Amino acid sequence: MELLSRHAAALVIAVAATATSAQFARADNKYPYRPIRIIQGFSVGGVSDTLARIVGEPLGRRLGQIIVVEARPGGGGIVGMKTVIDATPDGYTLLLGNSAITVSPNRKDKPPFDPMKAFVPVSMIGTAPSILLANPSLPVRSVTDLIAYAKAKPGKVTCATSGIGTTNDLGVHLLNHMAGVKILNVPYKGSGPSLNAALGNETQLSFAPLLPSIAIVKQGRLKAIGMSGLKRNQALPDVPTLAEGLPGYDDVGFYSIVADREVPKNIVELLHKEINAVLAMPDVRDHLTRLGLDVDIMTRAEFADYIAKDAKKWAELVRTGHLVL
Repeated sequence: MELLSRHAAALVIAVAATATSAQFARADNKYPYRPIRIIQGFSVGGVSDTLARIVGEPLGRRLGQIIVVEARPGGGGIVGMKTVIDATPDGYTLLLGNSAITVSPNRKDKPPFDPMKAFVPVSMIGTAPSILLANPSLPVRSVTDLIAYAKAKPGKVTCATSGIGTTNDLGVHLLNHMAGVKILNVPYKGSGPSLNAALGNETQLSFAPLLPSIAIVKQGRLKAIGMSGLKRNQALPDVPTLAEGLPGYDDVGFYSIVADREVPKNIVELLHKEINAVLAMPDVRDHLTRLGLDVDIMTRAEFADYIAKDAKKWAELVRTGHLVL
C-alpha cells in the first residue's frame, strides 16, 4: 500500500467550486457556505477513509461545497472522535463513526469523554464483517486448523488489528474466549498497517475490515481464514464464516456519519436527508456493495436505536466473556 506523508492526510475529494457552490457562499452564511470536513480516526487508505470518500464526493456535489476527508489515526478511533469533539459544533466537522463509538466505553483505559453522549446520529451507512487473514507461511487454512495450532502453541500466535476498541480487536478477544486459545493481539493505527504487518510476517495473522482486504485475498497474498459475520459476504462468497467452524461466532461492525451533539438540529436534519439521498443512488450503493458493505438506510431514530443496541451487545459480551480491552 502506498505510503503517504502526513501532509497528504487531508484528501480533497470534491475539487471544483461550481456555480451551485457559489449560491451557498452568499453573505447570509446559509449552511454550508464553506468546506466541510469528515474526520476518520484510522489510517489513510483504510476502510473508514475509503467510505468517507465514496459518500463524501456525491454529498459535496449535492451540497455545493468541497468535502475534505481528514485522517486522525490513533487510540482505536479515539483521536478522531476527540478531534470532532474539540471542533466548533457548527456542522463543518463531522465524524465517520463506527463501532469504536459503542465499543470504547468498555475499554480498561476509557476515553476522556463518553462517546455515547458526545455525538448525535446523522446517518447510518451500513454494516460489514471483519475478515481473519493468515500469512502464507502459517500452516493453517481454516479456523479449525487455527484453533488446533494456537492450542499447541499458546501465546505464540500473533494477530494484528486496526486498533484497540475496534470490532476486529474485540474479535480476537472473542475468538480467544470462545475457542479457549491465547492468540496475542497486536493493535496498529488502522487497517492498512495491520494488513501490512501480516503481509510482512511481522504478525502471523491480521483481523482486518473486509473492504481493504478483498484485493489481497483475491491476489493470494494472504490466506482467508474466515468472515466474522454469521453469513457469507457477497464480496468474497467462497470464504467461509468463522461461525462455520466455531458456532455462534459473530462480530460485525457499522459505519456511519455522526456529529457533535451541539450541532444545530436543522443542520443535522439537512445532512441526514442529503446523505440518505446519496446512499440511495444506484452507483453509490453498487460501489459500497462490491466492497463488502451491506448498505442500510435508516431514519435518525432507527439509527439511534441501532447504536444503543450495539453498545448493549458489546458491553454484555465484555462482561460475560470476562474480556479485557
